[in-house]
Amino acid sequence: MESRAPSVGARISHNGHLGTIKYVGPVDNTPGLWLGVEWDSPDRGKHDGNKDGKQYFTCRFKTSGSFIRPTSHILYGISFLEALSAKYIETLHGSKSQETVTLGSSQGVIQVEAVSLDKIREKFARLDRLREVSLENANVVKGDPSGSILNICPNIRGLDISQNLLPSWEAVAQITQELPLLQRLSLNRNRLQMPTNYDVLTNAFLKLTEIHLNDTLMTWTDMQTITASMPQLQAIEMGYNRLTRLGSDKPPTSYNSTVLFFNLDSNSCSDWIHICSSLREYKSLQRVVLTSNSVETIPFPEYPSDFLPGIKYLSLSDNRIRGWDAIDALSCWLPGLETLTIGGNALRGNQSRPLLIARIPSLRTLDGAAISSRERTDSELFYMSSIMQKEFKTHYHWKNLCKKHGRPDEVQETRKTQNKLGNQLMDLKLYRFEQFMEQNNQFPDAPEATLRVLPSMSLRILRLKICKVLKCDARHINITFWLRMGHGALAKLDNEHDSRDLDWLGIENDSQIIYQVQ
Repeated sequence: MESRAPSVGARISHNGHLGTIKYVGPVDNTPGLWLGVEWDSPDRGKHDGNKDGKQYFTCRFKTSGSFIRPTSHILYGISFLEALSAKYIETLHGSKSQETVTLGSSQGVIQVEAVSLDKIREKFARLDRLREVSLENANVVKGDPSGSILNICPNIRGLDISQNLLPSWEAVAQITQELPLLQRLSLNRNRLQMPTNYDVLTNAFLKLTEIHLNDTLMTWTDMQTITASMPQLQAIEMGYNRLTRLGSDKPPTSYNSTVLFFNLDSNSCSDWIHICSSLREYKSLQRVVLTSNSVETIPFPEYPSDFLPGIKYLSLSDNRIRGWDAIDALSCWLPGLETLTIGGNALRGNQSRPLLIARIPSLRTLDGAAISSRERTDSELFYMSSIMQKEFKTHYHWKNLCKKHGRPDEVQETRKTQNKLGNQLMDLKLYRFEQFMEQNNQFPDAPEATLRVLPSMSLRILRLKICKVLKCDARHINITFWLRMGHGALAKLDNEHDSRDLDWLGIENDSQIIYQVQ
């Protein structure tokens, strides 16, 4: 580790915690020298640089600052090649040596004798052959003398230098400009100062197609400024950056026309119009992740020029969407949307899947499950029947659905249509498994619950629906389901049939489904 006098702006590691020195000097009423540190973790410190009413330095967060003494426990980082050698080059033990190896998965129980492990060590020591390199949390602080990285490891395509001590984008460029084949770069959880000289970025990211900037606390404008130097960029990850807004009043002069994918997971964006306005400049954009943001309402666009026709994939899971008008508006904003994940929102009603399918005509996959042509037809007919008793003329897709399926008579045909669709819905009776069911072939008089479903529903969707009724998470518990046959025997509903429709499996009206939580 490099040892030097501390300076403002230096990145440090102290007992495993990363931070940036923001102040070097005395503190009133205390002897000696102090370092004012802003920790990467917002909860690591005790204040925001203000002590006893005096502001020594500033922090992003109220509890991310503290004072520490300069000690030998503070690490100031190593160069890229030092970290690379420390991880990938191991001292040879001798070509004829026999070694005892402990299998990692055995927790020290299983040990085996191995011969000629030096051949493997020599293979990994060939740094010029490395294609994928991970130096996460390796205390990397800088590059190396000009030409060193290019000579030693020129073939790196993917590089992860997340959670290191890199102080600025100049330090990143010092490394990447000597990796001419670099395509994927992860800089998650770094705290990078913007460059003072943008010329250093010119040749640093020429072939980069994917960059991860999660939890870097970068602003949207700073991201656009940096990525302007990445002419082939296709994917940008900006999750966990505490973003509330994306664009600014003064947009940058150029955008990456090549970007296909944005991941904005776990931010705090809420203004849908502002989000779309910020993304509209990315003309090639196809996939957007907005999981765990704060979107609550989606108004209808005012002009056709507001549309984002190129977006085919959208994740809106775990937001705050409640009203169905937002879904109608979404289909208008994104007329080419094919895949949507929207679980974890508070949409009203027990039949949310068919209503979602009917309200977004372009949709092909919903929450990970493909939409068959039959399910779409059933969903649209169900949607039409559900709004016949309401002011259906105000529903956004009513006219198009009438053109597709025929317009029901508003008076005489209402009852007939309801009866027809009512016959399509099935009642499934749900029972908890008890031992006497197999022994005596007897069932309780009343089921625990009755579900109304469409015959075209897949077994996978039925499982999720039952788990929702039982208020349990299928990811964390094991639930077994059976179908009670006509002669009383129980037929297990295996996972291998999850893609099959219920009617294909022989599940019909008044079928009895038995479940057991194991």
